[in-house]
Amino acid sequence: MVISRGSERVSKADTYLNCAEVFAYRSTCLKRKYGAVIVKNDAVVSTGYNGSPRKMENCCDTGKCPRMEKDMHQGEGYAMCKAVHAEANALLNCSRDQTVGADLYLTGVNPEDGSVHIAKPCPLCARMIIQAGIKNVYLRQSNEPDGYKCVPAEELEWFTENRL
Repeated sequence: MVISRGSERVSKADTYLNCAEVFAYRSTCLKRKYGAVIVKNDAVVSTGYNGSPRKMENCCDTGKCPRMEKDMHQGEGYAMCKAVHAEANALLNCSRDQTVGADLYLTGVNPEDGSVHIAKPCPLCARMIIQAGIKNVYLRQSNEPDGYKCVPAEELEWFTENRL
């Protein structure tokens, strides 16, 4: 979380990334907590965090994560994951009129110690972000002021080459 010191003001980007971090703490995921905020015309239009679909069993309730049990890492075994990703949840909560030209802010947190996980959408979420007409994606990289990168949505990694 980026906080102000003295009379300094937190930048708008860091403020929205802080909001995404707050939503990440609502996540039900044991492996990685993610939060997303969609902003258009300087107003928050939607939020999301990663977790199981509504009324379905959450990993935090069972204490088990299928991907962790198989020692899978970022980008591996998403079909085994019970969670809807933060970006997808944020996109599902608003209309295309709200997303065209908007920006998405994404923050990842490591559950064990609350440290920043370098945020990056998976290829499926990247496809949804592009399809929704999101303009830029701000990805938290550290807890330092301006510790993020801004990526035009069309430059996100939206597919991976076949790795045989």
